[in-house]
Amino acid sequence: MEYEYEPEGCFRNVFRSFVFVVLTLLLGMQVYMYFVGPQETLEGDFTDIKYVVMQLTHGLSEVNRKHERLQNEMARISTALPAVAAAAGRARDALEPSQRISSGSFDVQDYDRQMADFALQTAGARVIDTGDTIEHIIYESSVGWVLHVLTSLLCRECLGANAIITPGTLPGECWAFKGSRGEATIKLLGTVLVTGVSLEHIPPHISPTREISSAPRLFQIEGLEYRSDPYPHDFGTFEYDRDGKPIQYFDVMHPAQKGYDLIRVKIYSNWGNSVYTCVYRVRIHGDLVTGSTPHKTGRDDDLFIENE
Repeated sequence: MEYEYEPEGCFRNVFRSFVFVVLTLLLGMQVYMYFVGPQETLEGDFTDIKYVVMQLTHGLSEVNRKHERLQNEMARISTALPAVAAAAGRARDALEPSQRISSGSFDVQDYDRQMADFALQTAGARVIDTGDTIEHIIYESSVGWVLHVLTSLLCRECLGANAIITPGTLPGECWAFKGSRGEATIKLLGTVLVTGVSLEHIPPHISPTREISSAPRLFQIEGLEYRSDPYPHDFGTFEYDRDGKPIQYFDVMHPAQKGYDLIRVKIYSNWGNSVYTCVYRVRIHGDLVTGSTPHKTGRDDDLFIENE
């Protein structure tokens, strides 16, 4: 029996084989893309993330550098402000000589008989606080050091600092504190409209070392409602001239509209002594508020201003 050749059947077999090969290749490509393609994509994603992180790190470094420069600039400005304020006060003195009291118009030998001092200890004033100021004391023994530490911890009346409101300015009769920065809060003898302040130091010719580098230079006067008042009234920043007279008077730069009985004296610098600063005498001048009763020495009050 003879069979005839069927071309359609042969073509069908070839087509099936071709389709099978193509489908196999496509399936293989899908499997390859499934297992290999995502890794390459992830690697690309990680590369982009690393780039973004590097850019952010660089930006943060620039911000930190600018912040440091800004902090340094602010510190420099803060250091220069007291000197600028003192210079402004001297310029105002020069422009308005007729409206200001000249320190040369007073007799240094009889100063306390010409102007009332409301920070005088013998009249009832006292130093009640010195903040973080550390007294400069030369201890002759370890026992003396221990006694001084105990006294400082137990006594808040600051006996050493009371020298700045006590009559007598012989060499050594001063309040000495370590470094060039310190402060003292004075309880005045009454509520006072403050108009001026006087600072006194010994002249060089009676100093044992023949120089007064420990004399205060820049200082500030503030009025307080109470001891820890966070918003004191700034009466001004002044500069003591070591080449001037021993007692130097300064009008307040920013007069207050009300009286104060707590005054804080802040010393910012001295005339070059790196070990200690000596404050001999601080006087507060002005007018006693009408109706204010002078405080008696030893009075135990709540340290608030007694305003009418």
